[in-house]
Amino acid sequence: MPDSEQTETRQFYTQGPLPPTAAHLYVERPADATLERLIARRDYVALIGPRLSGKSSMLLRQWARLSDSALYVPVYLSLGQLAGLGESTWIGQIHRQIALQSGGLLPVPADPAPHALALQEEIVDALGGPLRGRVLVIMLDQVETTPESVAVSFFATLREMFVNRWMRPALQNIVFVLSGRIVPDELIKDPAISPFRVAEVVYLEDADLEHLTKLIAWLASDRRQLASDVPARIYEWTEGDLYLTHKLCAGLAQDIPEGAVLLTDVDRAARRHLYDDAIFRKMWQHIQDDPEVLALVTTLLEHRETVRFTLLQRHIMVAWLEGAVKPDAHGNCVLRSLIHESVLYTLMHAQTHPASAVHRPHVANLHDDQTVLRGRYRLEKVLHPGLTSYVYRATDLETDQPVAVKQLMITRELNELAWLRFQRESDALKQLDHPNIVKLIDAFREENFEYIVMEYVYGGSLFERLNREGRLPLRQALQIAAQLADALEHAHQHGIIHRDVKPSNTMLTHDYSPRLADFGVARLNDQRRVTQPHTVIGTTPYLSPEGILGETLDARGDVWALGVMLFEMLAGTLPFVGRTDDMVARAILEQDVPDIRKIRPEVPASVVTLIRRMLTKSLTRRIASAAEVRDALHEILRTLPPQVR
Repeated sequence: MPDSEQTETRQFYTQGPLPPTAAHLYVERPADATLERLIARRDYVALIGPRLSGKSSMLLRQWARLSDSALYVPVYLSLGQLAGLGESTWIGQIHRQIALQSGGLLPVPADPAPHALALQEEIVDALGGPLRGRVLVIMLDQVETTPESVAVSFFATLREMFVNRWMRPALQNIVFVLSGRIVPDELIKDPAISPFRVAEVVYLEDADLEHLTKLIAWLASDRRQLASDVPARIYEWTEGDLYLTHKLCAGLAQDIPEGAVLLTDVDRAARRHLYDDAIFRKMWQHIQDDPEVLALVTTLLEHRETVRFTLLQRHIMVAWLEGAVKPDAHGNCVLRSLIHESVLYTLMHAQTHPASAVHRPHVANLHDDQTVLRGRYRLEKVLHPGLTSYVYRATDLETDQPVAVKQLMITRELNELAWLRFQRESDALKQLDHPNIVKLIDAFREENFEYIVMEYVYGGSLFERLNREGRLPLRQALQIAAQLADALEHAHQHGIIHRDVKPSNTMLTHDYSPRLADFGVARLNDQRRVTQPHTVIGTTPYLSPEGILGETLDARGDVWALGVMLFEMLAGTLPFVGRTDDMVARAILEQDVPDIRKIRPEVPASVVTLIRRMLTKSLTRRIASAAEVRDALHEILRTLPPQVR
């Protein structure tokens, strides 16, 4: 039973659910409102969510809320505490808890109900007697722990109570909430007796930054202050995972009892308190036990392909319930957070390539391993594990500033093309010096590996932001596009064509200033060709018609890609879409640019005209330079109405 007498309030909870006395730490999510609405409708509910996602805290919050009402009699019971009991004892404990939590309305039975049908009759008698006019809400947590010897008869009885509620009026005043980390059809295989087939399903999702900020604010006290960008940095690490957020905040409170909490403190605390959490080792073990789930997670860790997220496929459902994956804004599978990606990658690599640890920098908790390159750059975590190169976050020990280190994982003998492209990126960045292009800090070779060291941009990529938010405010989208156009003009003036302009190659600072990155496939006018004639270079949805046909790209190809990005930032979708790359390519070659104002009516006519000029299929009619795009955007921003500006 919830401990309503608890008076001690811890600042953050890293073990067990939040009790009702810690309501100030509770983070509301859309599922809260949905659950309240379904209880008010007296529906049966299945609350399903990943491991440590806050299901128990949500039920305890409902218990406290309903306890204050004269209409409801709430009962909360964690079935995990009854695991291993026989049927009669198991049913009897539920009967006793209903009585104990009835507020004295029901006597504690001397002889509890021995089986499910007897429990049903006891409930019907109570609803027609002492509980007349009240609604009994029974919240059963951890239903996946229900013993097999009990499951069939118990769940069949719940189903019968729901189906017969209109024939037996008393049953209209009982609600069951069945909560757990479950695949319902595996818990109850027979649909004829499964209450999950008639219950309303609520899936629990992670929190957003706005609501998480309210939780993080409790870090501040009379002796401890928070820098304004700390909540966003914590969210960058945990991406709304409540367990990891509580643990990171608790770690920060421990590390910094007084003074200011800064971004660097968050980074140190994340490595110190999250990387070694036992939850990840358990998660990885469970993932390995299921070959289909392991294949899915490995695909995401290695960024092989896009996988659509659907709970109708068992292996995706299981990976979600384990807490390893979640859907992004476009409905694709992604790993649950940066912490998950870093730790699971390390665990995967430690198992599949144990001998390579000598040759490849190992990223783990810094208490165990501190790889320092060139005596200066301390590697801290994997940001992006690619097929031929890896990007790490590191600290420059000379300046104590964060940097991004890109490591080429293959030799020239193994893949000369990849080696040349790596050199090309280094050479391109050496020539460029622009506030909206990622700055090169160093380039060197050490122990048979090539490295590029660049400035580290904290805000993540534009791709990640679009995944979270769908589309951007009008003024902000135009400003980002104008800054990128200026960066492209700078590159073009130095004879460099980027050839892969897209949101994932655009990093954002916390004030949303863009940094153009990844010049690995750029064309440098003073270097020999490293791609064959008629080779398609770039990413299909952002390719110009001449790029689709494998023709030589010039500045107008980058202008086209920027036009696609501007459309995407404003509309929240790409202008040319299809189920396959071939279908997208055909749309680029054959279809007209969609009318963006059908999606977003407030877009000014001047922006519509500019996008159409940038996305003109004819090379001779398309805007010829990034400078012209930049100037047009500046003029549009200058003439925006004050309320938009």
